[in-house]
Amino acid sequence: MSENRELEKQVHAALEVEHRVNLHRYPVTIRAEGDVVTLEGTVENIAAKRRAVLAAAGVPGVREVIDQLLVEPAGRMGVDEILHHVRDALIEEPALCNYKIVSVNKKDEREIDRDPAEAAGEIIVSVEEPGRVFLGGQVKSLSHRRLAGVLAWWVAGSMDVANHLEVVPPEEDNDGEILDAVELVLEKDHAVDTGDMTLGCRDAVVTLSGGIPTGRQKFLAECDAWYVEGVRDVVNELVPVDPA
Repeated sequence: MSENRELEKQVHAALEVEHRVNLHRYPVTIRAEGDVVTLEGTVENIAAKRRAVLAAAGVPGVREVIDQLLVEPAGRMGVDEILHHVRDALIEEPALCNYKIVSVNKKDEREIDRDPAEAAGEIIVSVEEPGRVFLGGQVKSLSHRRLAGVLAWWVAGSMDVANHLEVVPPEEDNDGEILDAVELVLEKDHAVDTGDMTLGCRDAVVTLSGGIPTGRQKFLAECDAWYVEGVRDVVNELVPVDPA
């Protein structure tokens, strides 16, 4: 028991020095059982969620980190409202137009929202309290899996996204696939001007460099990269013309 408490203290210390994690405003519960650490609580944004897991995983003696962290939502929504917004986002995305879309409400009732004659696959959406989105079914590419996950994250009420979509047939992941997905997501985010931005990816670490109009856009671009599944870290070297 004392070893668990000591490891918890070490993880807490690592989170304290992680600049994206604000433990004073957003406390995180840390539980250690042997060499497995569980993180629970609500954090400020997706960057804080990802970096908290990275910081905990880097503590000597930690073999696995179970991420139960939620992200503070941009807007409060009920479970069914989140479900409808995620469903609509998937239906309205041109790249996913050939997929059957199924939504499952909090009463576990299934509704077929779109059913193409020759469907490329099926995306099943459900949401659990307080705002955890679950994606299931099958898609034909890693890019479609990643895009569906980001669209779910972009819904204002989403606090976590569990992406269980299966890629059939399986595809081998690599830096090129990750980079393509990040580029696609940034292009789709109308709040970010990517005109002077340069992207790179090595060993699943995405680098953002070049110019960007504002400090706010710099932060949004970093979040977009973090939303992409498979990204291990984000190095944000963007230089805003207006720091605000």
